[in-house]
Amino acid sequence: MRKRLLHFSGTRLIFLAAAGMVVYFLASGATNLVRSHQLTQEESNLQAEIDGLESRYERLAALEAYLASDEYIEAIAREQLGLVKPGETAFIAIPTEPSPAPEPGSATDLWWEILIR
Repeated sequence: MRKRLLHFSGTRLIFLAAAGMVVYFLASGATNLVRSHQLTQEESNLQAEIDGLESRYERLAALEAYLASDEYIEAIAREQLGLVKPGETAFIAIPTEPSPAPEPGSATDLWWEILIR
């Protein structure tokens, strides 16, 4: 009986070890596949963020170049600071306000009442 138990046990042990290795490799492969998918997703998210930041950097660099340009500096000097170039004459437009309408019952309405009294 001991021989049969050892023979049966050795074959069964080899089969169980092989089955265990197959299960281990399948589980390990599935885990690696899931992790690989997660890393791919993270990579694509980071690449999208990088693209957005590069676009923002380009817009800011263009804005910086415009703000440092002579055209912008001259426009600000003329519009906000009221500066003029040598030889130019500056004009200031003064808005005309309409004269206020007289209120009813004011002194202009009562002059004729003074004459009648």
